[in-house]
Amino acid sequence: MHRKTLALALAGCMLPGAPALALDFGDSLRHTMERAAKGEVERKVDQETRKATRCALGDARCEASARAENPPAGDADDTPLADTPDTGGDHPLVSPYRGSIRAERNVQAYTDYERIVGRAGKASRTERLEGKLTRLKYDNPKGRSTFEIAHNYRDALTGRGLRVDYECVKRTACATTGKPSWQAINGINLGIAGDVRYFTGRLQYNDGTAYVAVAVNPQVTYLHVLETARLDQGMVEVDAAALAAGLEKDGRVRLDGIHFDTGKATLKADSNPALDQAALLMRQQATLKLLIAGHTDNVGGDSANRQLSQRRAEAVRNALLARGVSAERLSAQGFGSTVPVADNADEAGRAQNRRVELVKQ
Repeated sequence: MHRKTLALALAGCMLPGAPALALDFGDSLRHTMERAAKGEVERKVDQETRKATRCALGDARCEASARAENPPAGDADDTPLADTPDTGGDHPLVSPYRGSIRAERNVQAYTDYERIVGRAGKASRTERLEGKLTRLKYDNPKGRSTFEIAHNYRDALTGRGLRVDYECVKRTACATTGKPSWQAINGINLGIAGDVRYFTGRLQYNDGTAYVAVAVNPQVTYLHVLETARLDQGMVEVDAAALAAGLEKDGRVRLDGIHFDTGKATLKADSNPALDQAALLMRQQATLKLLIAGHTDNVGGDSANRQLSQRRAEAVRNALLARGVSAERLSAQGFGSTVPVADNADEAGRAQNRRVELVKQ
């Protein structure tokens, strides 16, 4: 500022009323600063609100930001941890849904994993596994429903022999945000979206067993694969190829893995893998027609056994109809205890006689 102008300004401060002017200027400056600070606080709150909303919806940007702000602790020499995401490709078990973009890939040579296999009240029921773990996350293509995406993965995996152990639809049924949440259990973050789908199962893979979990919401799909070095001895040896071979050889084949409570005709949940393979067989052989034959042991009266076997055969038929098989391709008949395949004198023989068969028509 020019020295003469500065002198006049300073002199002006000595005029009558100058202190009041100074005070007014100070108040104005203070109010301006307060408004600026308030505006900055409101802007920051708005940013955090939008960020929290994205996180709740499972937005990949939220997770990437969280990792950037809170990087994992490493060794003193900053050597990457064993579970650092690598740059490898998709898992060889199943290709991603067409149009999907791989957002994350994380592989651990050996670790533990909590597989979600059901519900226990409002919480999730889990199974602890150990082995090689691959976690993949894909951004879904736009305009595709969760039903279409999940169904595509399910068909591809059951075609490889997957036994579905558990599946659920909708957030309320799956309890994805329960305590603890799925994200806390094994890293699956489906957010608060109601339209979610999930299934998990197992199949023989290489010389061991692969446990697969697929979770889908409108934005993303999670694919987790836990591989063990040994074969799961509890697996039911039923697949579409084996069923087809049995029908070709003998014209009939036993559908193993079908379970009912004693004296009832309601299918138990662990029957789903065998039913899935039978449905896959029908899709693979579009002209195939089958009679579903129900059989019992000889415990109880003949009339009761025949009625029970009929209801059980119809239950299997209805389950296949629900999986998309046309009604005209399936019939059901109960034979009671009239066609035994083993001696009913002991439990081992009676267990063999309690069965469901597929008969080529």
